[in-house]
Amino acid sequence: MTENRAQTRHRKDDLSLDGLSFLLADVQDNLGNFLTAFLTIQNWPSSRIGAAIAAGGLGAVLARFIGGWALDIIARRRLMLALCCVVTFVSVAMMAWVPLFYPIVVAHFIAGGAGALFTPILAAISHHTAGAKGYIERMGRNESFNHLGNASSGFLMSLLGRMMGPVAPLWGVGGLAAVSLLLVGGFSSRADEPSGQSREAASVRETLHAVVSLLSEPRLAVFLVTYLLFNVANGAVVPLMIERYAFYHLGNPADVTAICIVVAQITMAPVAFLVGRKAPQWPRKPLFVLALALQPVRDGLVILSAGWPTLALVQILDGLSSGIILVLFYAILSDIASGSGRRNLLIGLGLALGTIGALLSNLAGGALASAYGFSTTFTILGLTGAAVACLFAWGMPETHPHGSDPA
Repeated sequence: MTENRAQTRHRKDDLSLDGLSFLLADVQDNLGNFLTAFLTIQNWPSSRIGAAIAAGGLGAVLARFIGGWALDIIARRRLMLALCCVVTFVSVAMMAWVPLFYPIVVAHFIAGGAGALFTPILAAISHHTAGAKGYIERMGRNESFNHLGNASSGFLMSLLGRMMGPVAPLWGVGGLAAVSLLLVGGFSSRADEPSGQSREAASVRETLHAVVSLLSEPRLAVFLVTYLLFNVANGAVVPLMIERYAFYHLGNPADVTAICIVVAQITMAPVAFLVGRKAPQWPRKPLFVLALALQPVRDGLVILSAGWPTLALVQILDGLSSGIILVLFYAILSDIASGSGRRNLLIGLGLALGTIGALLSNLAGGALASAYGFSTTFTILGLTGAAVACLFAWGMPETHPHGSDPA
């Protein structure tokens, strides 16, 4: 009887994690794109659109720094997740109803922060519901459903935008956040199990001391620098590909955008699932180096051709690379955090640095393309990616626990 109850509880947790990973994908990844399209139709100047989008990025960075720390302390993860869903819905509704500069900036800052917390909260819940041994496999499954959700909802929102206007995707994103509340209630009490972190260890002083102590370990420093620089090298590639496609009048930019998103996401889904299944047995380093090395290969192909068949191949490589990196990100940080009780703090720190890297990439990529052209920009991004792969290959030791239980 006890075993049957445990299996039922486990199935409920899996169903909620699968559904939330699928439904919240668009909220996390595409809100900025839909907001940009909406504000363009509202005849906003580029400078104001940029400020509104940057506000969401700033909210995401701050939320991930603070959220990782909070998740090591606060056990009410279901409540945190439900609050993020409500805040996202209210913020998106504000953007749709009041398309004025300051309300949009504030609302996107709040929505960006709430959306950025979904990933670390689901990661924390996954660790408590799947257990230490099943954690990485569960994260691979989360990422797989996330990518399937991105491809499906991105296509659906595009249809809504064409049929009902650019405000429709905003309401669609808000609706997904609201519907997600139903799945939050499906989690078992294991989602709220205490992490064991003491109140003294949760203080700001002790947290800063723990961060400094962890960063003094070469493995963590090398990994975080690698992840930051990978996002610097990778973040601007797709936007610049689409911009170049439009600049040379090679076809409808909306179509190539859809191709880029769907091809990459569909490729990532099975890759993330497979890596999550095999991560407990496979060493981390060789696979991570391979994923990093694919980034400069993509840039080289982009330089050779601007046609959509090449872009599709480039996005398949992106799916392979990102599908590996996004799962091993959690595996490597879990290895490093073993025994420290700071796993969620490190995940939040790493995700925040990745967001910063992507923002810097788009700023630098746009400036370089304007000043020196697309080919030079892709060459610089490719060389940066190659340097990142070399840094990880030479400076990062293997973290696989080789049969020991992860944190």
